[in-house]
Amino acid sequence: MKRIIYRILYCIGTVVFRLWHPVFRVSGREHILSDRNMLICANHSGLADPCWILLAMNLRDFPRIMAKASLMKIPLFSGLIRYLGVFGVRRGESDVTAFKTALKALKDGENLLLFPEGTRVRPGKTVTAKSGAAVLALWTDTPILPVYLERKRYPFSPMRCVFGESFFLPQEDRKAPTEIMRQHAAEIMRRVYALGETS
Repeated sequence: MKRIIYRILYCIGTVVFRLWHPVFRVSGREHILSDRNMLICANHSGLADPCWILLAMNLRDFPRIMAKASLMKIPLFSGLIRYLGVFGVRRGESDVTAFKTALKALKDGENLLLFPEGTRVRPGKTVTAKSGAAVLALWTDTPILPVYLERKRYPFSPMRCVFGESFFLPQEDRKAPTEIMRQHAAEIMRRVYALGETS
């Protein structure tokens, strides 16, 4: 039943979002792994970013998505996204429950989408990436799929989504100190933004 609902929403979303940005260019889709799960890490500029990524990936199954906790308080909408597998994370604090949920999803072989910067970042602005994505990837030995979404967007303007080659973080850093984890998080986002410069 969950897959049917997801596919219905996928079809509706394709029509609605293409009306807003009729030209949607996707490249690097061949880098999406089909033989194992992935930790999908992307830049974050707009509220609809998860939807654009899902449309670009064209996966048969809805991946788990880590979203801001406030979305989980919207009547009806929150019930639907919870049912599909979205879970909330409290920004600006150590949300152990959200981390454990993400960890379990990856260990169970599910795909997980998150935004390492932890908030929307407007064009021309930068923030320090949170170390959580690096910790999750290392603790579960899961490959990271970097994804770049067009940052400068205007109504009816072209949209881009670029997938890069998946990569693993070095397992010898699995128990590395926090500073090393932060360096890995920064490297994840460096790879993400590099996709926007080269495509």
